Amino acid sequence: MTTHAPQAMQSVTLPASLDEAVAALEAMPAAVPVAGGTDLMAAVNKGLLRPSGLVGLGRISELRGWHYQDGHALLGAGLTHARMGRPDFAALIPALAASARA
Repeated sequence: MTTHAPQAMQSVTLPASLDEAVAALEAMPAAVPVAGGTDLMAAVNKGLLRPSGLVGLGRISELRGWHYQDGHALLGAGLTHARMGRPDFAALIPALAASARA
């Protein structure tokens, strides 16, 4: 039989903009920003991390997009491999789209 120690209540914030995410992280300095959660959950499952709060980044469109500026492609930190594989992205950056599909 395994027993688990009671866990403290966690705060979860789901901001809709980058400004709201920054404000949430300033208000809760011990909170962890999370997008997909793969690395976070691995650390939690290993007992390496017990965040007191989470700030979800999945609803922030600024992080999921991409655009060109001054001849450079700017890719948001939340841009997914699936999105990079779409034809509109592939037409502009074919090598990156091919690597995302591989």
